Amino acid sequence: MNQNWLDAQPNKHPRTASRLVDGEAVIVLPEENVVKVLNAVGSRVWELADGTRTVREIATTIYDEYDVSHEQAEKEVIEFVTELIRDEMMTVETTASTGYCV
Repeated sequence: MNQNWLDAQPNKHPRTASRLVDGEAVIVLPEENVVKVLNAVGSRVWELADGTRTVREIATTIYDEYDVSHEQAEKEVIEFVTELIRDEMMTVETTASTGYCV
């Protein structure tokens, strides 16, 4: 598992708007007219990704709250965060400790 990813602190992209509706996060990119609706687990990751928690901490919460192994939680949170970064819905800041920037 890539340690840089596990230590990264994802955050919502500043150009997104979001709201929880019936336990599902609805994310809007107003400039692109893009709307993405997340399932319960994705919504929980979105909720936890506030720039103060690491991917490792988010994965641990997912492990604690859902029926999934810790390794699977880490893998899936990394994949999901990567997808949201690619879709410009999430960011990861540069830090000296992680050496990672997106």
